[in-house]
Amino acid sequence: MKKAISALLSLAIALSLAVLPASALELEDAKKLLAVNYVDGVSPEILELDSLDAILEAIGDPYTFYMNAEQYQAFNQAVNGQTVVGIGATVETAYDGGYRIMSILPNSPALEAGIKPGDILTAADGVPMSPEVDPRVPIVGEEGTPLTLTVNRDGQILEFALTRRSVDIPIVTYKQAGSAGIIDCISFGSTTARSIQEALRELDEDTAVWVVDLRSNPGGDSGATATSASLFTGGNVMLYFRDGSGRYHYSYTAPEFPDMTDKPVIVLTSAHSASGSELFAGDIRTYEAGIALGQRSLGKGTAQIVVDETNSSLMKDGEAMKITAYRFFAPDGATNHILGVLPTLLISPENTQAAALLLTSPKPARAEGWLRLDIAGQTFYLDSKEVSKAENRPAFTELLEALPPSATLYTGSMTQTWTETDPAALAAKFGLSLQTRTFADAADSPYAREIDTLASYLILSGCEDGGFHPGDTLTRAQFAALVSSALDLPAKEGGKFSDVAADAWYAAPISAMTGMGFLSGRGDGTFGPDDTITYQEMLTVLSQVAAWASMDGYDLAKASLLPEELLEYYDYAEWARVPARNLDALEALVDGGPAPTDPVTREVAAATLCRLMESIHLIWD
Repeated sequence: MKKAISALLSLAIALSLAVLPASALELEDAKKLLAVNYVDGVSPEILELDSLDAILEAIGDPYTFYMNAEQYQAFNQAVNGQTVVGIGATVETAYDGGYRIMSILPNSPALEAGIKPGDILTAADGVPMSPEVDPRVPIVGEEGTPLTLTVNRDGQILEFALTRRSVDIPIVTYKQAGSAGIIDCISFGSTTARSIQEALRELDEDTAVWVVDLRSNPGGDSGATATSASLFTGGNVMLYFRDGSGRYHYSYTAPEFPDMTDKPVIVLTSAHSASGSELFAGDIRTYEAGIALGQRSLGKGTAQIVVDETNSSLMKDGEAMKITAYRFFAPDGATNHILGVLPTLLISPENTQAAALLLTSPKPARAEGWLRLDIAGQTFYLDSKEVSKAENRPAFTELLEALPPSATLYTGSMTQTWTETDPAALAAKFGLSLQTRTFADAADSPYAREIDTLASYLILSGCEDGGFHPGDTLTRAQFAALVSSALDLPAKEGGKFSDVAADAWYAAPISAMTGMGFLSGRGDGTFGPDDTITYQEMLTVLSQVAAWASMDGYDLAKASLLPEELLEYYDYAEWARVPARNLDALEALVDGGPAPTDPVTREVAAATLCRLMESIHLIWD
C-alpha cells in the first residue's frame, strides 16, 4: 500500500449532539474556516450566502455545525463522561422527521421508560421537533420535573413519561461472565482507554475471550479510539486520514505500547455503532485480534476537527465549530463511510449477545463434547451442553446460518481428535432447522465460494423461484441492486430516468448507484435497466467503487497505464483499460474471464465483487 504520510493528528470523531447553527461567530470568519478545512470544498455560490445558517444548510453535512458555549460544554460532557441532568440519551444531529436516539445510558430515565436506540424523537411535551429545534432545550431541565417524549419506532408512534434526574455517564463498564470478559463502551473519551486498561488488568487472567460491546457507541475522540484498540493489538498505525487534496495523515501508538492480552476479541456491532466504534473494529480486523459479531454498523467515515479558542483566534466566549475535514480509513485501507463495517458474523439484534457468549469458552482439556470454530484467524470453542439448552438454540441456529465459507467447524471425539463438519450436519445432530442463506443451484458453479460468501452476508438475492441462476446474464438494474446491496448505499434524489418508474423494484438501487456517480444513464434521459452489462462496463464501475472505498483503489485510480500494461489490456476499450488493470492489481479478476465486450453472467459478477470486497477488506477475512 503506497501512501504519502504527513503528521500525527488527533481529531474529534463524531459523537453527534443536536445543536443549532445560530452563531456569534463573525460570518466572514466562519467562511474562512469552512473554505480552508471542509473536506469536499465549499463552492463559491454557497460561500456567497448571507448567513452561517444558510451556508451550513446548503452544505448539508450533519456533522459540520456551530456550537455556542453551552452546547460545546454538553458535547464535551457526552464524549468524556460526566454527570448531567436529563434523561440519559444521546441524539444524532441529522434530522429526518425527528432526531434519532443513538444511545441510552445505564441507570437512566430513558432506559427505565423503554426508549431504545434507533427511536426517532418527534416531540417533547407535545411540541413537535423540527430542524430548527435544539432537542436539548425541551429535554434538559430541573431535576425531578416531568417530561413526555413522543417517538416514532418503525412507524409506530409511542409516548413515554419520564422524570428528569442527574445521570452519570460511565462511558466504560466491565464485568466477568463465566470465562468472558465483557467491556461495555458507550463512547471513546478521555477516560475510555484507562478504564479498558483497568478491565484488562483485573480480568484477563480469568478471561478466555473478550467481548467489547460497541452496539450503542456513536464514536468519540480518535486518539482515545486508537489508544483503546492498541490495548488489544499493541502499538501500530491505527487509522489514516485523507484530506480534500488527497494527502494522507495518520494516527498511531508507539511500538512499545503494551499489548495487554493475547485472548481473542469479539466486537459487538449494531446499526448504531458509528465512527470511533467502526475504527475500533477496523483495528481489530487489520491486526487479526478477533472478530466482529452483530449487524452492519452505521457508516460514518468522516472525521471532524473542533475549532475553539484553544486553536483559533477567530473563536471567543467558549464557542466552537465542528467541521468535517477528513475521510478516514482503517489501517488496512478500508473505509467504513456509508457502507459501515460488515461484521464477521452477521447476526440479528435479538441473538447478538447470546451468540457471542456461546463463543467465549476456554479451550477444553478434552475434545469430546465440544465444538470448535476456526474463523478469521481465530479459534473459538463451544460447549455442546450449552448450545443444546433451549434458551441458546435460537442463537446457535443463527450462528450456524451466518458462517461464511471461510469458517471451518469441527466436532470433538472420544479419541480427543477434531473432525471437520458443516452447519447442516450440526443442525441435524442438535435437531435444529436452518434457514440457509446459500443457493442450491450455485453449488456446482466454479465460483460457489464467492457466491456463498456474499449470500452469507445477505448481499445476494435470488430469483423468484429461490434460485440464483448463476449462468444467466446480468442486467444493468440487477447489477445496480447487487453493488448497492454490497455497499449498503441509500437511495438518493435526482437521477430520474424516463424508463425507470418510481415504483419499480430497481428504482432505489439505480438512484443509489447514479447518485454516487458509479453508474450513469445513456445520455438520452434513459437508463436501460433491462440491458445487459458487459464485462468491461462492470470492471469500470467496480474500479470506481474500489477508488471510493479503499486507499489501494484510490492510489491505483490515479496511476497511469504503463506501456507494458497497455499491451496486456489492449483488448479493452480505451476507457476500460485502467479499470481492468486496477481490478487485476486488486486480484479481483476471475480466471479465464469473459471477453471485454461479452455480457456478464450473475456468477462472474458475484465472484468479481466478492474478490474485490475481500481484497480491499470490506469483508472480514
